[in-house]
Amino acid sequence: MGLWIGAPGFGAVDAFKVTTDQTIDPSSLEQIIAQVFARAKAQNNDQKAIALYEYVHHTLFHWAYPTEPAPQTIGPLKAINVYGWSLCGGQHTVLKALYETAGWPCRYVGWSSPAHTTIEVNYDGRWHYLDVFLKCYFWAKDRSHLASQEELAADPTLVLDAVKHGRAAREHLCCGDRPEDVISGVRSRRVVGDSKGWGSVTWRDQGYSPLLRLPSGASLRLDWGAEPGGFAVRGKPPQHSCGIKDFRADPVFGPVAEHYGPRNWSNGRLIYAPDFNRSADVAELELTHAEARAGQLVARGGLGSALIKLPLPYVYVQAVPTAKFSGGEGRLLLSVDAGKTWSACSSGQTNTAVRQRYELWLKAEFTVALAELKLEALVEHNRCALPYLVVGTNRVSVSAQPDPLPEGVALLVRYGYQEATVPDPTKRTRWDGAGITYGPPKIVAQEITRLPAQFDIVVAGNTPPKMLFLERAVKAR
Repeated sequence: MGLWIGAPGFGAVDAFKVTTDQTIDPSSLEQIIAQVFARAKAQNNDQKAIALYEYVHHTLFHWAYPTEPAPQTIGPLKAINVYGWSLCGGQHTVLKALYETAGWPCRYVGWSSPAHTTIEVNYDGRWHYLDVFLKCYFWAKDRSHLASQEELAADPTLVLDAVKHGRAAREHLCCGDRPEDVISGVRSRRVVGDSKGWGSVTWRDQGYSPLLRLPSGASLRLDWGAEPGGFAVRGKPPQHSCGIKDFRADPVFGPVAEHYGPRNWSNGRLIYAPDFNRSADVAELELTHAEARAGQLVARGGLGSALIKLPLPYVYVQAVPTAKFSGGEGRLLLSVDAGKTWSACSSGQTNTAVRQRYELWLKAEFTVALAELKLEALVEHNRCALPYLVVGTNRVSVSAQPDPLPEGVALLVRYGYQEATVPDPTKRTRWDGAGITYGPPKIVAQEITRLPAQFDIVVAGNTPPKMLFLERAVKAR
């Protein structure tokens, strides 16, 4: 019979969220829609459709379809939170999911010349065409509605004269596609209708939640930068195939995106290092034939073991488990399939079996005592989905479950950023990172013992800051 110290879950928090009043919370399709509409102050359905199109444009970039080993799948929320890229069918599947969740029917429309997958959305009694991959939509000549592909095919001047008459998207065909290609495409269109996803992107997420669970003794730092080779997918490094064309001439997205160069993957670090003297840190461990004593986990009545489950909403790239055993022998075991299978792993050695997995379980077995257990893991995420800061006052909100927090547990939130200035932001017409002066790195840290919590971060400068990291941690107190 196992000996348990506390019940698993007493030292962890679920749904640990950090949001701001200036950005979009990507934890659900419903939340995205509500906040996108509110931030855009969208009043009619055309404005709402454009606002969701803009959100997907700012969140996803051109690259190959992201894929994962079966039975894992990639749905809209995983595409947004983890990867941040796809080809046309995948990007439009994400946009389609948002439109459908907003209550509007959608349909896939395929082109043969050029080959391309688009969607149309139906509201106000008609179909409308918004293309987040090519970056375009077109108002009717009387500006009464966004045009359908049928309308564009019947009257090519809706496309050809759109920029001249102010009827085009702000980032109109910014990646270099031609109006003539749009005309050719809509004339070669074939209505596919509804489908449960396209390419590797499913119509909704299956077995995935973007909500973060952290045990006491763990921290997750998400960086806006990328580590060399730190991407989870196989093959070439994912990076926007059109460089910075998607934001260099955009006065809205450009100032936010220009600090980091072409869009690509971003990395972060999970560190789990429990203190066995802290009851909150021990509480989340599943102990068998073991107990906490004098800062160690001590075996009783046979082989002792300690199991920690570390699921994440961000994909693992690699992990380094470490253990120190006292007075006897021990070993480390790793599972990436919720404990169905286990493999031995070496302390202090990089383990790549976790690559493209989300459910990491680490077990230490010991004959006498476990003096130290630690895991440091590299994860991948999409920086364009994170709650960045803007110039002025940012109201930061922190929430988690359970509320109130477990006894003896506190949350820590840290933001790292550099304030930025340019000579005259009103005269800028190109956002490519040139001419920016950065201040020294600033770190704002807030310890939270009561929920929900809010605090303000005031950012100086005259252009959006360069974000460095967002860190969330759960610690014993």
